[in-house]
Amino acid sequence: MLQIFRNLFSIRDLRRRILFTLMIIAIYRIGSHIPCPFVDVENLRDAFTAEGAMGGLFGAADLFTGGNFSRMSVMALGIMPYISASIILQLMMVVVPRLEKLAKEGDAGRKKITQYTRYGTVLLSAVQGFGLGLFIMQDPTVIMSFMRETPVLFLFTTVIAVTAGTTFLMWLGEKITEKGVGNGISMIIALGIMAAYPQNVLATYTSVRLEAVTPFAVLAIAVLMVLAAILIVLVQEGARKIPIQHAKMVVGRKMQQAQTNYLPLKVNTAGVMPVIFAMAILTLPTTIFGWVGATPGTGLGFFGELFSMTSRYNLYDLLGLERGAIFNLLKAANLYTLLYAVLVAFFCFFYTAIVFNPQDVADNLRRVGAFVPGYRPGKQTADYIDKVMTRITLVGAVFLVSVSVMPQLVMAGFGIPFVLADFAGGTGLIIVVAVTLDTMKQVESRMLMRHYDGFRSRRQTGGGQRWAKKPTPR
Repeated sequence: MLQIFRNLFSIRDLRRRILFTLMIIAIYRIGSHIPCPFVDVENLRDAFTAEGAMGGLFGAADLFTGGNFSRMSVMALGIMPYISASIILQLMMVVVPRLEKLAKEGDAGRKKITQYTRYGTVLLSAVQGFGLGLFIMQDPTVIMSFMRETPVLFLFTTVIAVTAGTTFLMWLGEKITEKGVGNGISMIIALGIMAAYPQNVLATYTSVRLEAVTPFAVLAIAVLMVLAAILIVLVQEGARKIPIQHAKMVVGRKMQQAQTNYLPLKVNTAGVMPVIFAMAILTLPTTIFGWVGATPGTGLGFFGELFSMTSRYNLYDLLGLERGAIFNLLKAANLYTLLYAVLVAFFCFFYTAIVFNPQDVADNLRRVGAFVPGYRPGKQTADYIDKVMTRITLVGAVFLVSVSVMPQLVMAGFGIPFVLADFAGGTGLIIVVAVTLDTMKQVESRMLMRHYDGFRSRRQTGGGQRWAKKPTPR
């Protein structure tokens, strides 16, 4: 791995891609500090702090946007409208035959679906921007004085600003995927999460100095973070290898002997998408009930409390327990945590079923003359692969649920602040580790491609030309 880092900038094409990615990242971080027009950011932050919003639900939204939500920048919505549009299109592929047909048409079909996703992103950004503008207008002090008399103009400006910000952010992510290194959309989400790490560390240090958090709690969180990162790497890289036997084939005038190979099935085929999908879907009802419950005179405060991360309607209080220690974890057994765990497990199976079709795999094996020993080609092979895939997906779902709910267990059970508990696992750590692994794999694969290109060029110089000029690295 260290050798890879030393040789990163020795390849011209890879060096150009890395520098381009760093340039896009710099543009993204600069754009995240451009505030929405006519918004008093300081008063808005004070309003959030007074209502305690940034510590709970809006803290999760701020996590994905890299602090853009609390700053109310033009990128306040982050990339979440794009994720939501992707979820909607993938759900529609199951029920709309035309979209399912497009997905199987290769590059042309994927480009068409990508275009639909872009249109959906713009539409969702406009709708969410309108709701964001209405939310800001609830407190007139966060709007500049000369705009308080023209609410329609303020709403229009806010919708245009945040829609343009999200669209520009989507374009930056696509450019990273096309001309940079790594998956651009996932990288933007990971960068937004990592951007909050320095502030979280500083807040943790302040809490320890004020004796609000004990040093032992910080040490325990650090140990949990290391263990969770190791578990994420092991599961992300884990695979179940199914033996594949290739029959004898006549290629030209030669008889190709039977060969044994393996079909690798990843334990966590869905990656981090179930966690992102679950968070995106759960944000809507919890936001609505949070706003309604916090509005005086509605009489719906029960629902606002019921959908809280630290709700008092939990298994610990319902059983009337008075013991501490490990029993404190039952305080996190509330409706929010239960829904979050169910959604993560559901999307783990759902996304795997979308991206992996056992029948297609079985047909491709039969087409190339390969088979799984002990199973007939066709339906029997597809059923076997589906059974194996279901079992290992169950392991991946349990892993995702366990790691993703860990911060909520620590925060609600032991009263540790969210900025510190978030280091123990959760959505942020899963995304950061997974995106880092994916980026490093792409870098390593490009370096291997360069190595093979150079080897082929040396072979083409001829066996007698021993001192042929070494090809220039690309």
